[in-house]
Amino acid sequence: MHMSALISRFRRRREERGFTMLLSLFVLTITTMLLGATYVALLTDTQLSRNDLEQKRAYAAAEAGIAAYTYQLNDNVNYWELCQTATDVAVPGSADNGSSEYYSTVPLIASTAPSNDQQCDTGNPVATMIEGGTGLGAGTFRIKSTGYSMPTGATSCSRATCVSRTLVAQYRRTSFLNFVYYTDYETLDPAALYNPANTPAEPTDCAAHYPNRGSDCSVPIDFVAGDVINGPLHSEDTLAICGSNGQGPVFGRPNSGSIVHDDTIQAAGVSTEGQNGCSLTYTINPSGNTLNTTAPSLTPPPTNAQLLLISLPAYRFTGRTTIVLNGATMTVTNANISGGSETVPFPSNGVVYVSTASSGCPVNYTPFTANTAYTGDTNCGNVYVSGNYTSSLTIASDNDIIINGNLTTANPATTLLGLVANDFVRVYHPVTNRSGTTSGQCGSSAVNGSGSMTNPTFDAAILAVNHSFIVDNYDCGASLGTLTIDGAVAQLFRGPVGTSGGFSSSTGYLKNYTYNDSLMSVEPPYFLNPVSAAWSVQRQTECDAATGC
Repeated sequence: MHMSALISRFRRRREERGFTMLLSLFVLTITTMLLGATYVALLTDTQLSRNDLEQKRAYAAAEAGIAAYTYQLNDNVNYWELCQTATDVAVPGSADNGSSEYYSTVPLIASTAPSNDQQCDTGNPVATMIEGGTGLGAGTFRIKSTGYSMPTGATSCSRATCVSRTLVAQYRRTSFLNFVYYTDYETLDPAALYNPANTPAEPTDCAAHYPNRGSDCSVPIDFVAGDVINGPLHSEDTLAICGSNGQGPVFGRPNSGSIVHDDTIQAAGVSTEGQNGCSLTYTINPSGNTLNTTAPSLTPPPTNAQLLLISLPAYRFTGRTTIVLNGATMTVTNANISGGSETVPFPSNGVVYVSTASSGCPVNYTPFTANTAYTGDTNCGNVYVSGNYTSSLTIASDNDIIINGNLTTANPATTLLGLVANDFVRVYHPVTNRSGTTSGQCGSSAVNGSGSMTNPTFDAAILAVNHSFIVDNYDCGASLGTLTIDGAVAQLFRGPVGTSGGFSSSTGYLKNYTYNDSLMSVEPPYFLNPVSAAWSVQRQTECDAATGC
């Protein structure tokens, strides 16, 4: 090969060396960029994962704060009255590779608190903590629990730099209004005892209920075939069942079309209670539910006097009072009112109270007299009530409440009526030609008197604090059909509403009580709660701490 040819080829290769260098630089640049992008992506993903972990830790810490507060409430039901707050409490066992969690719980002021008292006040905890009125939160209180997560490697952090999440828990006390039916004793009220000398042999549980009364015990009152309790029930006593021919009472509601309640039937037990000819036949709905014999106890308060303090002066009446409801107004008849009666709007706080005159009530109520004290009670704190209503209201009495007409509302989901009597809540039922004043002394010529109600309906939450919900002369007259209650009935002693003839009443009424599900979240104004009832979290939500929740 000629020298000139070699030189020419070498020159061509030398010219290609620049192109190779550029190609190498380009590949190196692309590779570096890809590696950088991968690194950034991995770093960002790690940060996101770490932030997500811190967020979850902070949420768990906030939940731990609520759990700790609930524990204190379970240990002392009045713990909330102490206005206790916890500042930066470490969550036990929360350290994880240097990360730690803390929580802080703070009681929230009630929206109905006095304007001059805007923090939890140990001197006035009810007004500052417990929601009043008739709204969804009535009778509840709230706390705010904020959880903090301190990042790994940090020895301290401000609340501005720590990851935090805040939960608000709303607490509600177990209430009589959790049940369509509540009793402390499934026996006749001692105040309505009939002919104690001839009372049947003492039931086995009598000594526990009446330790000071010896053999003067009343026999239990039976649930019978045809009785229907459509909703949750609670009794501190044994339920007396008198089934026959494979038929018996029905407790609870089936699953379809209604809210399913756990522990539908809560009672000490079920028994025929020594009654002859009765079988222990009954049904509990929903299907599969059984009797709960270990439910926490509920104890009625000793009096409804706190409602007198809550009521406005213009809505406090003394002596026999008749109230006829008409929408959001009521016509009140009372001897102390100028002209004898007045029509007024419902009170702004929804509470009416009727008291006995200072001279006292001269009438001793018994359900076994023809007029059952419908006369002579001028000075008694008795209130007769009937009508329809479009706003929520609570009517209370230091003596008896007598229902002498239907009580209805077109909107039971949000409009509720409470009837709270210190003594009896009674269904008006006069008779004529009654032959005696004890049970069984009705007489064949006795008939239902004027004003007796056939198939009445009461949309109401009823509470007889010291006695019973009862039908006057329940053992006398012809059958009056079925007593329908949409709401709740709570009473210290079981009050009879009729005598049974199987699937029809021989006298008085069969029961058709249906639970108003709204009572799980809404109450009649200032309805009374049990003594020392447990608190539980009704609702828990997350909020933005920056807004103050």
